[in-house]
Amino acid sequence: MAQLTVSDVLASIRAGKSLSKAELSGIDLSEVCLDRVDCSAAYLRQARLNHASCQGANFSKANLMLAELSESCWVEGQLTQAVLTQARLDNVNLQRAVAVAAQFYGAQLDYLNASHACLERADFREASGPQARFKYANLVEAWLDGANFSQSSFEGARLSRSGWQQATLSGVSFVMADLAQANLTAAILVGANLSEARALSACFQEADLTAATLRSTQLDWADFWNAVLMQADLRQASLYGATLEFANLSGANLSGADLRNANLENAQLDGVCLDGCQVVGALFTNVTGLSLAQRQWLKRHGALNVTR
Repeated sequence: MAQLTVSDVLASIRAGKSLSKAELSGIDLSEVCLDRVDCSAAYLRQARLNHASCQGANFSKANLMLAELSESCWVEGQLTQAVLTQARLDNVNLQRAVAVAAQFYGAQLDYLNASHACLERADFREASGPQARFKYANLVEAWLDGANFSQSSFEGARLSRSGWQQATLSGVSFVMADLAQANLTAAILVGANLSEARALSACFQEADLTAATLRSTQLDWADFWNAVLMQADLRQASLYGATLEFANLSGANLSGADLRNANLENAQLDGVCLDGCQVVGALFTNVTGLSLAQRQWLKRHGALNVTR
């Protein structure tokens, strides 16, 4: 297919014609209005759409690899299976967009607004998006391994079975998010807020949750093997059956938490607060840092293998 020029594109838009499968690589459509235009399966590698308006437009299966989309608007746009590998999407508005299985690998997403967007099974591996917004978005089974979303918000987002291995998530908000069965192995969650999140059976192995807030968080059967939870706020958290083997909980506040049947074998508990915890059936084999009074209290309330 012949390469279209900007004039060709504008003429097609005025005539209401489809740009599906059009050859548009390298084209500069900055500040152009593409609202509700059909660009499905179009080839836009290294295209420039900075400040463009693409509201309700269909870019499903389009190739936007290395494209520049900064400050563009894609509200309610269609990007299902689109390829945006290493594209620039700084300050892009993706609110309520549908981008199922879209590829954002290595993309630049600073200040992206994808609130209420459907990003199920999308690939965000190695992407960088500090201070991005994904409030109430659907990222079920999405891949975010190695990504940097520091200071971003995933408040109320659907994140079940998503992958975040070795992701940088310092200061991120997961308040009221659904992280059930999510994999956050070795993720950096320093100062993150997971209050009232649902993280049943989530994996936090070797993750750094220093000074994180997990108040009233549902963490039943979650795996915190060798994780760092120093100074973490776990008040009223539910950790029923959770694995906390070799975890560092020094200075953590677990007052009112449910630790029934949890495994804290070899955990470091210097300065931990256990006031009002439920500990029936919890294993405290070889833990360190507990005071004599704490050990006696644990034994009286049904904890197991509490060392002298």
